[in-house]
Amino acid sequence: MVIENPEQLKAISDALRMEIINLLVREEQTGKQLATQLSLSPSKVHYHLKELEHHGFIEVVRTEEKNGIVQKFYRSKAYDFKVSDALLPSLKNDTVLMQETMLNHLRSSITRLYNAPEESFLYFAEESKRPPLFGCNGEIKGPRDEINAWLDKYRELLKELGDIEERHLRRIAAGEIEDTNEVFYFVHVGFMTNERVYVAEDESLPDGYEFINDTTVGKISRRADANDDDGNSVT
Repeated sequence: MVIENPEQLKAISDALRMEIINLLVREEQTGKQLATQLSLSPSKVHYHLKELEHHGFIEVVRTEEKNGIVQKFYRSKAYDFKVSDALLPSLKNDTVLMQETMLNHLRSSITRLYNAPEESFLYFAEESKRPPLFGCNGEIKGPRDEINAWLDKYRELLKELGDIEERHLRRIAAGEIEDTNEVFYFVHVGFMTNERVYVAEDESLPDGYEFINDTTVGKISRRADANDDDGNSVT
């Protein structure tokens, strides 16, 4: 869904509303169900639902009568939202929306991480039974133009993931393979900052780390190489 006007943009520039939309992307829910999940009063959730519905982000997909009360089930009208090019000039100095969007990605990821089955994390099982699994965070000190060039390559790899899904769905539709209902979920955020966390100020490091006092890179804590029983270098 493309956000076309400033009123829509203002309506969605709220952490709680973004969280509500994320929940409604996953499944239809009533205001009461959302209030329970979010530990909020139904009246407060109802207010935000009406605002999101008014601006076209969510809709009522069905109703159900229970004990004489008509319950409305809401669902998000899109899986993703982007700002129209016409609005971009007005966002040049507004960082809140992008920060909230990134935070919402991370909040949603935590929920999905806890809700995933144990089989998703069999990293130490025999190789044939290991599911696709990846997790990391890090810091890269480099020039912006080179990092942007790397990001262009990364986006091309993401397109390859889309091609994988398209081929897979075609094979399922053709009856060539069975649908296992598995999906590979991932989240990615990255930004420039002036704070370094993975840096040691002195030589007091945990066992297995080495201290590097290099004027070109600073004082860095890096995993030290060790040798196995056969004398081979392992990291």
